[in-house]
Amino acid sequence: MNYFFNIKNELFDSEIQIPTFQNNGVTSKTINLYKCWPKNDCWIIEKIEKIEEAPEFYYINCNKNTNNEIYFLAHPEELFNYDKLKLKNFNNFTDTSPSYRANLKIFMHENAGFSSYQSEYPYSMISKKGTILSSVCSLGNKNADKNFIFIKNIYEKPIIDYFDAYLVNIKTKHIEEKFQIKTNYTNCIELDRELIKPEIFLVTKDYLGIPIYASVKNQHLSFEHTHPPHEYIFSENKFTKVAELKREINEIIS
Repeated sequence: MNYFFNIKNELFDSEIQIPTFQNNGVTSKTINLYKCWPKNDCWIIEKIEKIEEAPEFYYINCNKNTNNEIYFLAHPEELFNYDKLKLKNFNNFTDTSPSYRANLKIFMHENAGFSSYQSEYPYSMISKKGTILSSVCSLGNKNADKNFIFIKNIYEKPIIDYFDAYLVNIKTKHIEEKFQIKTNYTNCIELDRELIKPEIFLVTKDYLGIPIYASVKNQHLSFEHTHPPHEYIFSENKFTKVAELKREINEIIS
C-alpha cells in the first residue's frame, strides 16, 4: 500500500493526480480516496470527493494545511475498524509490478514552469525509524538560481516530533549545516549551491523520509527524489559499504 502527499510553501504550489486504475488497466469503481492528518494525537480522516469529469482520477490541489496531510486509497468496508492511533495497511491495490504510479506536480506561479514525478510513500517505511542518507550532488544543481530539499516524513503514529537533519562533509568530518524538521510533515530546506559537491551528504537521525530535490533556473523547475544509497553502488558488498558510511557519519553528528 502507498500513501501520497502534497507540497506547499511561500514559493511552491502543487497538485496530485491519483488514478483509480492499476497499470494493467484494472479499474476499481468502489475504491475511494481519503485524506488524514494528525491532530491532538489522533489521525483525523476525511473522504475526498471525485470530480465527475474525470472518473478515473482524483485531483488534489494544495491548500494552506497541505504539508501535514496524507492521502490513501481504500474501499469503504476497509475503514470499519479504522484506528485513529495508528496508520494501517488497508489493501494491496497499489502493490503492483510494474509499480503503481501517481503524479505530484509542483509549480511556482502561472507564468513559470512546472515539474512532476511519482509521489508514492510506501507503507513499509511508515512503521520504521532510521537514518536518511542522501548525496546532495546527485540531484542538486550548482548552476541553478536556487536549490531546495523537501523531506517528507510519514510516521504511523499521529505525532508531531521534532528531529534534526544535517549537511555533513564526509572529507572534513564537519557538519556544514543543521536543520530542525518534524514528523508527519513535508519539510523544506534551501540548499546552498556551494555545498553541492560529492563529499556533502544529507543525513537525519531518528526518523526516515523521502528527500526530494527541486532546482529553479530562470523560472524553470527540476524535481526528483533520490534513491537509497546502495542503489548507486555496483558491487556485491554495497550494503556493507553503506553501513560503514552511515557509521562514519553518525560519529560526526553524535
